[in-house]
Amino acid sequence: MTPDRRPSPPRWLAALLLAQLLLGLTYSVLNPLGEAPDEADHYAYIVYIGREGRLPEGPTVTQSKHPPLYHLVAAWATRWTGLDFGFLRSNPDVGVTSEAQAPNFFVHTRLEDWPWRGGALAMHLARLLSLLAGLLLTAATYGLGRAVWPAWPGRALAAAAFVAFLPEALFIGGAVNNDIPAAALATLALWATLRGCRFRDAALAGLFMGLGLLTKVSTGALWPAIALAMLAQERREPRRGLGRATLAIGLALLIATPWLWRNWRLYGDPLGTPLVLATVDRRPAPLGWSDLLWLLRGWFFSFWGKFGGAGHLALPAPLYALWAGLIGLAGVGWVLGECRSQVAGRRPQEAGGKRRAAMRIVHPVPCILLGSPLLVALAVISYSRMALGTDQGRLLFPALAPIALLLVGGLAGLAGGRDGLLWKGLAGLMALTAVVALVAGIVVPFAPPTPPDGEELAQAQPVGQLFGEGLELAAMRWTEGASGRPAAELTLYWRAWQPIAADLRSALRVVDNSGNLIWEWKRSPGAGRLSTDRWPPGRVVADVYRIPRAALGERAHVEVGVYEFPDGPWLPLAGQPEAEPFLLLGPAAEP
Repeated sequence: MTPDRRPSPPRWLAALLLAQLLLGLTYSVLNPLGEAPDEADHYAYIVYIGREGRLPEGPTVTQSKHPPLYHLVAAWATRWTGLDFGFLRSNPDVGVTSEAQAPNFFVHTRLEDWPWRGGALAMHLARLLSLLAGLLLTAATYGLGRAVWPAWPGRALAAAAFVAFLPEALFIGGAVNNDIPAAALATLALWATLRGCRFRDAALAGLFMGLGLLTKVSTGALWPAIALAMLAQERREPRRGLGRATLAIGLALLIATPWLWRNWRLYGDPLGTPLVLATVDRRPAPLGWSDLLWLLRGWFFSFWGKFGGAGHLALPAPLYALWAGLIGLAGVGWVLGECRSQVAGRRPQEAGGKRRAAMRIVHPVPCILLGSPLLVALAVISYSRMALGTDQGRLLFPALAPIALLLVGGLAGLAGGRDGLLWKGLAGLMALTAVVALVAGIVVPFAPPTPPDGEELAQAQPVGQLFGEGLELAAMRWTEGASGRPAAELTLYWRAWQPIAADLRSALRVVDNSGNLIWEWKRSPGAGRLSTDRWPPGRVVADVYRIPRAALGERAHVEVGVYEFPDGPWLPLAGQPEAEPFLLLGPAAEP
C-alpha cells in the first residue's frame, strides 16, 4: 500500500467538530436535566463550591470524592445564576426495569423550559463545559492519530470521527459530568508524549497529566504507559528517556499536590480512599469470575451507549450487533495487516527477525495504544473489588482515543490504503447510529405518555369530579395487576380543562373505617412523565396505581386528593368547598 501523504485539509476537521457540536447540543438539550448518571450529584458538588466558596468535606456531597477541577470551573462559570435546586424534583415512580412506569428520575416542569433561568441555566452551562471538552477530546484524538500515523491523515480523521459520534460520548458529553473533560486531558497527555522527544514535550505531557488527575483519578492509570513510551522513545539514550519521564510525572504530581495534601490531611490518604468508600455501594463479596464477565458485558453495551440516569435505557439490539461487527472487522484487519508485514519483512536471518519484532513491541506507539486501555481496564477492575456499579463503559473513557485508534488501525487493514473512503464511511456510519441512538435512547423514552383511547375510557367508571377550577377526575377503573405481582391496579383518568400553572401532585390513600391511614402514594399524575403545568386543555392522562394486596380489605376505602408541590395547599372539591379535600372512590376490596 502507498501511504496517502497529502495533508488532511483543516476544513475536514473543522466540519467534523461543527457536526459534533450540533449533534452534541441536540443531545444536551433533548435529554432532560438530571437524567444522566450521577448528574444531580455532580451538580450538587458545583452548587456547594459556588455557594460556599470552598470544597466540601466528608461524605455529605457524594461526588466530592472526585478531584475538583471540572466542578471548580463549572462553579466559577455558573455562580451568577443563583445555583438553586428548586427545579430538580424527584420522581417516586422511576424504575430501571421493563415493568417500571417511568424511566425519568425527576419530574420535569416548566421551570426547565427556555429561556433557562436559575439552576436550570446553571446546569445547562455546566453541560456546555462538558460539550466543549468533547470537542477538545475529538481534536486531541486527531492530533494523537497524526502522531501515530504521520503519513496517514485519513486514519486520524477516522479516529476523531469515531470519538465525535460515539453515542455514549455524546450522551455523557452533554451532561454535568467529569468523564469527558478527564478523557480530553488524558488524550492531550498521550498526544504530547508522542508528538516529539524534547523535554518541553514531556513538560506539556506532565501539565496535562496533572490537570487530568485533578479532574478524575482514573487518568492516573495512564501514567505508566506514558512513562514507558518516553523510555521507548529514547532506547539509545535511556538516561534521557528516564529524565523526560521523571519530568512529566514530577510536574504532574506538583500540579496535583494541593489536592493530594488536602486529602492526606482530612482522610489520611492522598486519594481520599476513606471518603470514596463512604460514598459508594460496597461490594459484599470478593470479585469472582462471574463478576468479571458481568463487567465485560456491561462495558461492551454501555461503552457504545446506554442512556438514562442509571444507564438503564438500552439502545436497539441491531446497533450493538453493528458495533460488534465493527470490532470483528477491526480484528480481522489487524490479523491481515500483521500477516502482510511478516511476509514483507521476512529475512534469511531468523534471529534478526526476532530482534526486530522485539523492537516493534518496545515502541512508544504500542505502549500508548495497547498499554492505555489495558491499564485503565485494570484500574477499573481493581476499583470493582471495592465498589459496585462499575460496569459502565464511560469508566474506560480515559483511554477512549487509543481504543478508537486501535479500531481504525484494524479497519485500515481492510481498506487497502483507501483512507478517504475509510474516514468518510466511518464518520457517516457513526453519525447515523448517533442519530438513531438519540431518538431511541432519549426522545422516545422521555416522550409524554400516550393519551388513552376512547374505548379504554368507555370501559372506565365515570367520576366527573373537579379539583379546584380546572382539574377533573374524569373516570376510574380497577384491574388486576400483572401475573405474579402482589398488587391490584387502580387507574385514574385526569383531564385538564384549562392551562394549569402549578406542579400538582395526587395523593391516593387507603384508609380504614376509622380514618386511619393504611397505605398512601404521592406522585405527579401519570407517574411523573408529564408534569401538570405542561398539560394542554382537554388532554386525558392515565394515572396507574399498584396497590399492595396487604392494604386491600373489606374495611378499607380508597380516597384521592390533589395538592400543589411541595407542601400544598390542597385543591378543594368543586361543589364541596367545606368538605375534606379527599374524594372517596369506594371500598378497597380486591377487583
